[in-house]
Amino acid sequence: MSGQSPDVLIIGGGVIGCAIAHYLAKAGARVTIVERRRLAQEASWASAGLISPPKATEAPTAHARFEKRSFDAYPALIEELRETTGLSVEHNRSGELVVARDEGEAAAIRRMLPWQRDLGLAAEWLDGDEVRRREPALHPEMRGAAWFPEVGSVRAHRLTTALARSARSRGATILEETPVLGLLTDGDRATGARTAAGEIRAGATVIAAGAWTAQLGAPLGLLLPTRPVRGQMLALAGAEPPLRHVISGAGGYLIPRADGAVAAGATVDEGGFDARVTPDGLVWLAGLIRALAPTLAGARVVETWAGLRPASADGLPLLGAAPGWAGLWVAAGHFRVGVLLAPVTGELLAASIRQGRPDPALAPYDPARFAGGGRRATGDELHGARAG
Repeated sequence: MSGQSPDVLIIGGGVIGCAIAHYLAKAGARVTIVERRRLAQEASWASAGLISPPKATEAPTAHARFEKRSFDAYPALIEELRETTGLSVEHNRSGELVVARDEGEAAAIRRMLPWQRDLGLAAEWLDGDEVRRREPALHPEMRGAAWFPEVGSVRAHRLTTALARSARSRGATILEETPVLGLLTDGDRATGARTAAGEIRAGATVIAAGAWTAQLGAPLGLLLPTRPVRGQMLALAGAEPPLRHVISGAGGYLIPRADGAVAAGATVDEGGFDARVTPDGLVWLAGLIRALAPTLAGARVVETWAGLRPASADGLPLLGAAPGWAGLWVAAGHFRVGVLLAPVTGELLAASIRQGRPDPALAPYDPARFAGGGRRATGDELHGARAG
């Protein structure tokens, strides 16, 4: 392609790629994003947009602090994007109730509260009567809940669009409907990508292609084990009483949106690259609604959809330099926490690329951990199962 080569080429126009572009462009880098479809059309369009702190680990860990750092970055980022782009990301700081349906769940939730407070989170236990007073839509037999007043949600596709617009306002180039056909190399250095619109050469290249990341790395001999995990969701309108807070439990969540709708999600389906909504998925979602807030079962379904979350082989993101290839970086595998981790991913990848070496905070996520065949602690071992 003609024109000046970018400093950084980012492959992938989802929330992660656009967050990296935002922080790089702020620092004065020339950035180009290439997206095979339109911006925010894959996982970033389907995501529920929950911005919720770590909840399921036995003790404060590096990963919990990593999530907390990103969680804390959101208020300033949302305000910056509003001032820079004029776009609303439909932030709804509703607070979150992590509910217990029986005494076993109540005990498990209570055990997590001390270390969450040690992380600096606002969190408290509410008994059954109090939680039902705060959230009349809840199932009447709830035993209690942990209350997180700082939790909120955004519309993930609007956040992605705002990050992209911020980068573009600082000179970034965004090429949509531009599939990447392969990476360009010179010796052991990545020099850009070959796209359907021509070659783009760059000083550094970032693979931020979600579930498609593994396919891009394979021709270079890179083991980047990402895979698609389908999440099916639906949206409700006309709920009475209206849902006031995010409700998490029974393996899913209900999220009140700023526009008055309620999002219910999400299934976890290992179905390859099939993003269709299925009857089984809708049955599961209906059961989730009845388990958490049965009054919502009479609301109107206004939308159903599915997206492909980018999971990794060990449950943790792949963030950092691609092993064996100078000038090549990876940011993928965020699974259910891509929106939550977008600020810290964007900030640290941008700083690492500019410095020419990975930030030390990215060490647990080094993509090279898969190259040697040695076993690392899994994501579940480090931070537990997450809903998102």
